[in-house]
Amino acid sequence: MDLDRCIKTRCSTRSYLKKDISWDKLTEIIDSIKYAPSSGNLQNWKLIIIRDKEVKSEIAKICTDQSWVENAPALIVICNDESEVKRMFGKKAEVFAIQNCAAGIQNILLKANSLNIDSCWIRTYNVDRLRHILRIPDKIKVEAIISLGYAKRKPDLQQKLGLEKIVFFDEWGKKLKN
Repeated sequence: MDLDRCIKTRCSTRSYLKKDISWDKLTEIIDSIKYAPSSGNLQNWKLIIIRDKEVKSEIAKICTDQSWVENAPALIVICNDESEVKRMFGKKAEVFAIQNCAAGIQNILLKANSLNIDSCWIRTYNVDRLRHILRIPDKIKVEAIISLGYAKRKPDLQQKLGLEKIVFFDEWGKKLKN
């Protein structure tokens, strides 16, 4: 799939077929994170891959009103070990570390779409319970859960704002004159 099509057709899917993702494709998807930019090339992300049905069911229970999560063939929990980022960047570390993980997440979402695998970036969950289920140490932050699978039906692509609504020139609020 070409890059423009990949970017423009990626959308959040919440209904999956009961079809496994091959290990080869899953490996390609998770490999994509290492090519994301990160401050100081520290690559502070850590991934937990979940394919076990019982663990997915437990996670679905802590994702507020999102029981569909357990039907995804795979979940990726994106964790943030910001210790090295703190050492290198001090007070700016928290923001940098989150930005690094977000860039990595975008790579994962786009790579999955390029392989015709659908995804959803999940941000609503009980962090403390997720930490307990997955035995995530206290010093590690949880940034997101990504669901992966083959869509039962493709969601309609959402309308995106036109550039005239989001782009300014030279200063805030300044529009280009025609």
